[in-house]
Amino acid sequence: MMVGRKIKHKGLVAFLLFLVIVIGLLAYQNARDFSQLKSAFDTEKAELEKDLDKVITNYQNIIAENHDYSDKLEVHLTRVVALRDSIRDLEAKNYRLLRVYKKKIGVLEEQNAKLMSKIDSLNAINQELYTENDSVREVLNETEELNTKLSRNNKILERKVASAEQLEIANIDFNAMKPRGSSRLTTTYRSWKATAFKVSFDLLENKVIDKGYKPIHVQLLGPDKKVIAPKGKIRLKNGKLLSYSDIISAEYYNEQVRVMSLVKIEKGSIQEGAYTARIFANKIFITESTIKLK
Repeated sequence: MMVGRKIKHKGLVAFLLFLVIVIGLLAYQNARDFSQLKSAFDTEKAELEKDLDKVITNYQNIIAENHDYSDKLEVHLTRVVALRDSIRDLEAKNYRLLRVYKKKIGVLEEQNAKLMSKIDSLNAINQELYTENDSVREVLNETEELNTKLSRNNKILERKVASAEQLEIANIDFNAMKPRGSSRLTTTYRSWKATAFKVSFDLLENKVIDKGYKPIHVQLLGPDKKVIAPKGKIRLKNGKLLSYSDIISAEYYNEQVRVMSLVKIEKGSIQEGAYTARIFANKIFITESTIKLK
């Protein structure tokens, strides 16, 4: 009986020792497997974080370059940042979740590629529009420049036409007159003898202007610059009001013609000094002449 008990005791010890060895081997293997698993987990986790960092950088660059789409892109960027932060917080025991995140990142990269393609297409369209706008703007600038030149040329042409249609005067004779006999007048330089002012001049030939009667206004100014013997007032083409001493309706047929104006005054009504005759044709100032009386 004692021998049997000893044999059983030794067998139990041997079994327990074997069990300890097996458990030790299993523990070592599990520790090794866990170490390998954690290493693989850390590697994949780092790769996923690196991929997401690249995606985040791409989004940030695109947002900086495309302000028109920044609001929509910010939403996508926020989601990617949240996904990256979730992966950073994962531990080795969540290895299965890492697989789930990897699938999500695959879907995200696919969506990101499509989004970038759309943005590239939109940018290409925008560039074409910018190019077209530049072309249109260039054409508009050229058109505006041409219109400016045409307008300037038209104004020059209008001035030339207006100048061509303007009557010209030459050979002005301006004198103070005194009586000679019962019906004749003669020139005088004595202010106290003068009873009239005589202005005569030639309307020169002009083939451009229309034929017909042309209004000629004569304004006589004394030494005090006041109008002598005023007859009425007219509005000139420059908008100014003219007080005139005489009006002549000259019959004009595009040939040179002599015109004469006689403005009567009372004897002894004027004093010595400079007197001016100013001539206006078609309500435009043409020329003037001055004499001095004693």
